Amino acid sequence: MDNKLFLDSLLFEYVNASDVKRAFQLEFEGYPPEEAATLEKLEYRQSLAPTLFLGAYLPPNLSTSSERLLIGFVVSTLTSATTITEESMSHHDPFGKTVCVHSVCVDKLYQRRGVAARMLNEYITKLRNESQNRDTDVKYERAVLISHEYLIPLYQKVGFILKGESQVVHGNDKWFDLTFEF
Repeated sequence: MDNKLFLDSLLFEYVNASDVKRAFQLEFEGYPPEEAATLEKLEYRQSLAPTLFLGAYLPPNLSTSSERLLIGFVVSTLTSATTITEESMSHHDPFGKTVCVHSVCVDKLYQRRGVAARMLNEYITKLRNESQNRDTDVKYERAVLISHEYLIPLYQKVGFILKGESQVVHGNDKWFDLTFEF
């Protein structure tokens, strides 16, 4: 299947509680152990901020099962801080205006096919639409994340701006702060 057709066939839906274990499997396979979120953290994020946990799913006709299959996700919480700190990453503030992205993860079988960029574009669109919806009090001001240096071009491709080296220490490698202003 041609890659554009593949990307166009993906389903983007909020990850429900029954898919969090699959998200954890992807997280565990995609990040070094010292960087991966625990199942409990993913369950916490899904329960408190379900509309900030977006999944990329293969439809049943492209999956080896009769159901859609989670192949990637973006998960965030809210903070009142304008930048990422250890504290802002630790708790969900339901009144926060900053979307703190914790994980962007794609199944290794589907990496380097544009899934992460497509998923992030979908995520940003949903956040922007939610912020502009007059029927809701939700008004996000920015999305922030930390990235390893080799992934910075991916995030810049979807509109994040590099702010510099992060103060956050998480695992062994250096991190960089990126921001997307709405």
